[in-house]
Amino acid sequence: MKTDLDHLLLTETPDAVVVTTPDGKVVHWNKGAETIFGYTNTEAVGRAVNEIIVPPDRIDEERKIFRETLETRSATYESIRRRKDGSLVYVDISSKAVRNAQGQVEFVLSSEKDVTHLKVLRDAKLVEAKFRELLESTPDGIVMVNPTGRIVLTNSQAEKLFGYERGELRGQLIEVLLPERYRGGHVGHRSNYFAQPRTRTMGAGLELYGLRKDGVEFPVEISLSPLKTEEGTLVMSAIRDITDRKRAEQKFRGLLESAPDAIVIVNREGNIVLVNSQTEKLFGYQREQLLGRKVEILVPERFRNKHPGYRTGFFAEPRARAMGAGLELHGLRMDGSEFPVEISLSPLETEEGTLAMSAIRDITDRKRIERDLHDKNIELQNAAEAKNRFLANMSHELRTPLNGIIGFAEFLADGKPGALNPKQKEYLEDILNSGRHLLQLINDVLDLAKVEAGKMELSPEKFTLRKAIEEVCAVARPISQKKSIQVSVDVAPQLGDVTLDQQKFKQVLYNLLSNAVKFTDDRGRVDLIATPHEADRFKLAVKDTGIGIKAEDLKRLFTEFEQLESGASRRYEGTGLGLALTRRIVELQGGTIGVESEVGKGSTFTVTLPLVIKGGRS
Repeated sequence: MKTDLDHLLLTETPDAVVVTTPDGKVVHWNKGAETIFGYTNTEAVGRAVNEIIVPPDRIDEERKIFRETLETRSATYESIRRRKDGSLVYVDISSKAVRNAQGQVEFVLSSEKDVTHLKVLRDAKLVEAKFRELLESTPDGIVMVNPTGRIVLTNSQAEKLFGYERGELRGQLIEVLLPERYRGGHVGHRSNYFAQPRTRTMGAGLELYGLRKDGVEFPVEISLSPLKTEEGTLVMSAIRDITDRKRAEQKFRGLLESAPDAIVIVNREGNIVLVNSQTEKLFGYQREQLLGRKVEILVPERFRNKHPGYRTGFFAEPRARAMGAGLELHGLRMDGSEFPVEISLSPLETEEGTLAMSAIRDITDRKRIERDLHDKNIELQNAAEAKNRFLANMSHELRTPLNGIIGFAEFLADGKPGALNPKQKEYLEDILNSGRHLLQLINDVLDLAKVEAGKMELSPEKFTLRKAIEEVCAVARPISQKKSIQVSVDVAPQLGDVTLDQQKFKQVLYNLLSNAVKFTDDRGRVDLIATPHEADRFKLAVKDTGIGIKAEDLKRLFTEFEQLESGASRRYEGTGLGLALTRRIVELQGGTIGVESEVGKGSTFTVTLPLVIKGGRS
């Protein structure tokens, strides 16, 4: 009866009862051992204890204790055991060496009690007493775990983050906070960490998720730190909800994908951390072929040695700017072909530090257009030079016989060969007027050609402004007196000497004054007004009471060969080049010209010029 009772107690006790040989092989494995460690009697008997339930990092310690038990007959201690599923449990162990009549050890009897929850409570009290206030002051959720994976302590931020009540998580396996699909693998990761505990980021480069009590998942960032206490090493996990950051990243990635340019983002070491689809299209790589590679993979071989230095310079002084301003930049495709690019650099501040964002644009088409435009400009320049040479030659060839015609006509008109009848005088007057008009046209064309060809020289000289204006008025006086037009001059007293090309200034003024007289009816008025304008300029206005100009005609006023008429018939002779040439000469000296006019009331032409100009060609 006693033997049956002893066998019943040995087999049915809730504690694990394990009997081993002196070399550590299991010969008895009760139901309590099956429950605590997960191995059946059949799976355990015949195997070494160290092989099935002792964690690798505890084997040396267990061997030492086992030897002491064989020598001293008994041992009592607390340790950690590994279950069949890989999870760990704390056990309180009492071992005794059973000897035969000869004093030799036949078996070692061990009773092992699962004290995991008691251990959690002891650890919780110890840690809470020391660190509770500190943990509650941190913004992140803090979860402390012992080597068996049981939660020892959580702060209020962690409980709020995961949706649990105060103390509700204590004693539970840490895997309760993980989505189901990650739990199996996490047990192994946890055991490996306790084998080599150190401060690090958990799952670097991986997408990590937490699981709330209500079953909702959310992305997290986790940092792990070992914490040594009197009761052993714990792991402190700092957990941060990065839902908002992930949402912002998604928006950022959406913006990158919608950008028309290729976007390449690199870190300080020059490794590519992010690209958009336009980069794949532009350079011919798949995204995964670029991530983690040096950005120099996109740079032609002949530029690669210098590029890291440029990159270092950017990170030393990060700011938005164009890359290689004034240089010819080229990209390198996967197939080895090169193409011209335009690159803009911008610093991007992130939690991982400063990154460099490059916006890369293929400018092949632009370069081709620029070359075409350059070639076309050369063609136009050559054509313009040919035209100007032609005009100069033709002007010279035309003026010589024309001057002869005018001279003979004047000789006949003076009556030196003999008296002329009225009809003959009329014909000669027509010849003279036509010849003089043609000569003026030729001179204007030649001057305009010189301006366009950049061959008109400026010869600045110092002269008195009022005196020059009065001299021009004197030259134009015969035509103004013929029409009884009053011409007045008003020069501000502070305007004394100026330094301009005097001949060209007088040409401009004569053109404006003669125009004003020509388009003003008899007994009208023309005013010349000179006033200071800004610090180093003056303004000259020629105001008349003439026929005026229609508003729709003003924009054509300074165009070559444009002649405007206010009446139905053409009453005023002109070459159509006077105002166009006037504008060119004004601009040649750094000035501007404009006009205000009203039909029937007159016009005001306004010229602004610097007080001093320098010499040279246009």
